[in-house]
Amino acid sequence: MVVEKKDRVELPENTVKSGMMSKKIRVGLDFDGVVAYNPFRVVRAPVAMVKKKIFREKKLKFLIPANKWQRMIWSVVFGSSMLPAQGVELLREMATDPRWEFHLVTARFSFLQDDLAKWLNKNGLTDVFKTINLNKKDDQPHLFKEEIMKRLNVHYFVDDNLDIVEYLAKKKNAKIYWIYNFIDRSYPYEFKYPYLEKALRGIATNEDTF
Repeated sequence: MVVEKKDRVELPENTVKSGMMSKKIRVGLDFDGVVAYNPFRVVRAPVAMVKKKIFREKKLKFLIPANKWQRMIWSVVFGSSMLPAQGVELLREMATDPRWEFHLVTARFSFLQDDLAKWLNKNGLTDVFKTINLNKKDDQPHLFKEEIMKRLNVHYFVDDNLDIVEYLAKKKNAKIYWIYNFIDRSYPYEFKYPYLEKALRGIATNEDTF
């Protein structure tokens, strides 16, 4: 885990006196498909269908790349996370408010983590997060995120993978917000949003901070 500290700006005096700082709202954010736009996330639905219908897999399990060719494919898929997602500016703004605390929780496998550090530095987002949590041991993504969420005691977590969203939602450790894509968009889920900005506004509205 890498912990990044930053300066905090003060709320206006009348806001502080109103009692709005009574608690710190901790929000966990996935990286690919949430903080960074990733066009390849649309493949989740067909891949999940093949695993369930053809391979009869009932338990949630992700392939961990073990050889050079698998790692090349993963590098291409995750390398497509080049652009900041819509809502990054709002994220920066909220991160300056003492009421909010943001944690990056990415299940990217270890061989992809150097690219993540470069992306965060390039886009000036490293200091937005209280902690940056990396899957250094190449654990199963859903299990890694569950463990980190418990450790950080987050109130909200935002992810774009529906399988992970449903798994985490059943644990009831936090409210799980889902960033859907156009293939998954018709799937019924209470807290679903098309991109990061909408999800952050949904969380803020729920906390009555907007």
